[in-house]
Amino acid sequence: MPTSATPEPVIRQIVDAMRALAGPHPGHRPVHAKGLVCAGVFRGSAEAARVTRAPHFAGPSVPVTVRFANSNGNPEVHDGAPNVRSMAVKFQLPDGKSADILANSIEGFVARTPEELLEFLRAQLPDPASGRPDPEAVPRFLAGHPAAGAFIGRLMKKPVPASYAQATYHAEHAFRFTAADGTSRFGRYRLVPQAGEAFLSPDDAGKRSPSFLREELEGRLRTGPAGFRLLLQLAEAGDPTDDVTALWPEGRPLVELGRLEVTGISPTSAADERRLIFDPTNRTDGIDLSADPILLARSAAYSISYDRRNRGE
Repeated sequence: MPTSATPEPVIRQIVDAMRALAGPHPGHRPVHAKGLVCAGVFRGSAEAARVTRAPHFAGPSVPVTVRFANSNGNPEVHDGAPNVRSMAVKFQLPDGKSADILANSIEGFVARTPEELLEFLRAQLPDPASGRPDPEAVPRFLAGHPAAGAFIGRLMKKPVPASYAQATYHAEHAFRFTAADGTSRFGRYRLVPQAGEAFLSPDDAGKRSPSFLREELEGRLRTGPAGFRLLLQLAEAGDPTDDVTALWPEGRPLVELGRLEVTGISPTSAADERRLIFDPTNRTDGIDLSADPILLARSAAYSISYDRRNRGE
């Protein structure tokens, strides 16, 4: 199984830089700080068995815990602020263990390695001499990292979702999926809303309630579940599986792994957010990690972040 080759001090420095950019918000995540936790159920499809033997995709329904969030590190950020939205899913497995999927509303990622990510974060920090960020630091980073520039370009073009239940979420990382017959394929998850996508202009979104995404979801769930199709985009020969910045061609085959229904918002959502860790490396038999260095570093970063927010930092 691949293991992280990133030195532990680099991972700590990433968390430190994220916390510095977010500002002091004790007890909260340094990124994706504003979210809500929901309950739901997942049912695997008949098609899933041909790509993976993972038990939660085998057909019988399994309970899930879902967290929607804004990627900003400010827990009070306005829901209309343009940014990445995220959807994290924790599947409760029959053996009492769990498996996680983490996905974002923008495909890909801004850095290929933890070291590149640290460089990008530091480019946004204030210069100690002036107390202000160097206006040339981020453009200089993007100029030297074309894939990062492409990611920022996609982000700038993405409108604000009108609902957490009407955005498509892309998992950044590739995993190796193995079926019961031993055949393996790499794939990336994608969560597609059954209600279709819906977006707002930044002006319209900014005029809505600061927590309109939560309020919209609460109203939606009073009339029934919010559904998503869980798809797997399959890699073909030559598609990079260890580079989170590299997108695969849109024409790659898609397999439907099943349907997920969000059924309600947790009445203890705020407390749930503080105790829960969603970790993309948390998986089960039939799903293996790729050699993606960002993926392999995430568990350590989440552990550091959890310990700090658990101490009220």
